[in-house]
Amino acid sequence: MMAHRVVLVDDAADLRMLIALAFKRDGRLEVLASVGDGQQGIDAVREHGPDVVVMDVSMPVMDGLTATRKLKEEFPDLPILILTGYGDARVKEEATRAGADLFMDKTQPLTAVADAVVALAERA
Repeated sequence: MMAHRVVLVDDAADLRMLIALAFKRDGRLEVLASVGDGQQGIDAVREHGPDVVVMDVSMPVMDGLTATRKLKEEFPDLPILILTGYGDARVKEEATRAGADLFMDKTQPLTAVADAVVALAERA
């Protein structure tokens, strides 16, 4: 079975590294690119054509909600999981409006995040 291909977008490099490690250990996911802001995320998606994007909300240059909106305009069928430390209802609502397919809090175990990414990839 081919691994599902993922682009990670988060300004916290250490967290990106942990997520990438968890995904690699999981075995069902391959991280194609790991970048630190929304604009780099869009560029990485254009370059790599992933199956799923895992996106933070609060980032420099371009935030995750703006990047999600732009990606959905260009790639309407691309599943995007918003993974954020801001787990409040308002942010969740904004993420849904931006076109995010799923919204998860960063306090979730990375195994649960991996399961969610696989589910999104297989639904697409």
